[in-house]
Amino acid sequence: MNNVLLVSIASFFDSTGEIPFVFKRAGCKVDVFCDSTSWLLSNKFYDNWIETSSEHETFKDNLLKLVKEKPDYYKWIVLLEDVTVKLMNTAITTDEELFKKILPINKIENREILSSKTGLSNICLKYGIPTPRFINYIEGMDVDYIKKELQFPILLKEDFSFSGLGIQFCEDQSELQSCLDNVKIKTNLVLQEFIKGDDIGVEALFRDGKLITYNCAAILTYMYNKFSFTTRRMYYQSREIETYLEKLAECVGMNSFASIQYVYHPERKIYYLIEVDARTNSWIPYSRFTGHDFSDGIKRIMNGDLTPDPKLPDNYEKRVEVAIFDRDLRYCMKSKDFKRALMWMFNYKGSWKFIPLYDLKYFGRVFKKQVRDLTGIKG
Repeated sequence: MNNVLLVSIASFFDSTGEIPFVFKRAGCKVDVFCDSTSWLLSNKFYDNWIETSSEHETFKDNLLKLVKEKPDYYKWIVLLEDVTVKLMNTAITTDEELFKKILPINKIENREILSSKTGLSNICLKYGIPTPRFINYIEGMDVDYIKKELQFPILLKEDFSFSGLGIQFCEDQSELQSCLDNVKIKTNLVLQEFIKGDDIGVEALFRDGKLITYNCAAILTYMYNKFSFTTRRMYYQSREIETYLEKLAECVGMNSFASIQYVYHPERKIYYLIEVDARTNSWIPYSRFTGHDFSDGIKRIMNGDLTPDPKLPDNYEKRVEVAIFDRDLRYCMKSKDFKRALMWMFNYKGSWKFIPLYDLKYFGRVFKKQVRDLTGIKG
């Protein structure tokens, strides 16, 4: 049996709720390691719940104890969000084998990329991976120096942030100080040139530094602004992006899932790497609609087959629109896009297939969350 352990400490993240479904479809036995409030328990597809505390030290110690007591039991341990990745990256300092067993990369020398904006920028510089020009901000840094090194507009990025939080847009020098004043922790702050281009969201699966499968997408709808999470995407395949992902995998030693963002600069014809979060996201389960199903990739990995998806012809142009229904419905209400809300109501273009009715336990919690978000009524 291919035993996997799905690990989550951030119980407020709903993105973990459908991940057991992805692994179960790949024929895995799924154990979940989380506390009693976690979204990991809001589904019918896990086989065993290993209860732990959400207190960081206890969580870390319990996970390390479990893995050391059963070193060969789990074929794959998957950390499901940035908070968990950061916690375990800090916990495992020198044990390289344990690092490879638990963390989502297999080159410990590149660990700074994990849940760190500064680390990502440094890794890109190290391996010649295209990324926007950046500097690491030091408290009291002279503005003239910043202007000399970077061209405005720029992005101010807190080192550890997610879902668009901790990122501020500075149009010009006059806005920079007010943006800095909004940051409580200025350690490892990144100032990065803002690239005007096409945003591309990517979900990818890697193993032992090899790209197994991926999906990339044009972003159709953001919840709030272009730094927030997305509600609709148009998925496709790209040989160019595939080449970028293969280099990233080999250089860094990518060894699990990753949520990645590029920006394409049409004049320079360059894909700039903006974000690498080495964990799953809410779009992973929807790969079953794109023709490049992550469950198939997991199945190959479990069978010892690390061959990637077959190469598509250069003229392959199939595109598939995908929406996360609860996110998109919230967007419709927030933006008063009632036309799109009616599309959901009347199953326009078969949109109901994106509603997770395959699992009424998961759907029930999503529905309750939707009601609370739209009405403000708790319970």
